[in-house]
Amino acid sequence: MKEIQKRVLMELIGNCKRSDRELAKALDISQPTVTRVRTWLEKNNFIREYTIIPKFSKVGLEMIAFTFFKIRVGATKETLIEIRRKTEEFLKNHPNIILALRGEGMGADGIIVSLHKDFASFTQFMRELKTETVNTEVTGNFLASLKATEQYRCLTLQPLKEYIENIKGEEEEETCQEE
Repeated sequence: MKEIQKRVLMELIGNCKRSDRELAKALDISQPTVTRVRTWLEKNNFIREYTIIPKFSKVGLEMIAFTFFKIRVGATKETLIEIRRKTEEFLKNHPNIILALRGEGMGADGIIVSLHKDFASFTQFMRELKTETVNTEVTGNFLASLKATEQYRCLTLQPLKEYIENIKGEEEEETCQEE
């Protein structure tokens, strides 16, 4: 990735609703260059989507759930194929799931992050998760209120810009030290 591509991407992470003209001015480059770079970033999957992050409680979502699950031991290749098919179907039927990943830790090998209207809708979601998925067990949940007035940090990607830029700086330092 070229430096100009990184700079445009970082600006978009910080605020994706800025126009190409605004980005060009902020980066001191031409607007056609920004448009060409943005198109390249989209085509090469550096940008998957442009979206907003609403204040969830204002749109009727009161809670976020982190659900940890484990695929039961002894799953055959055929069972794993069925698990994948059922999981994909479950994810398709539950648009309140904002993230689902395989991983390791806390006795689980996967996590689902979902948003819910209230505790009753979360309970219904859990019933469906247990009945509509195959050969998996829920190992734990962490629930948090989206209406609570005291939060450590609401969901935002803006600090990520600085974090990525710091990573890049550290990589450049290591490269210089190796030479």
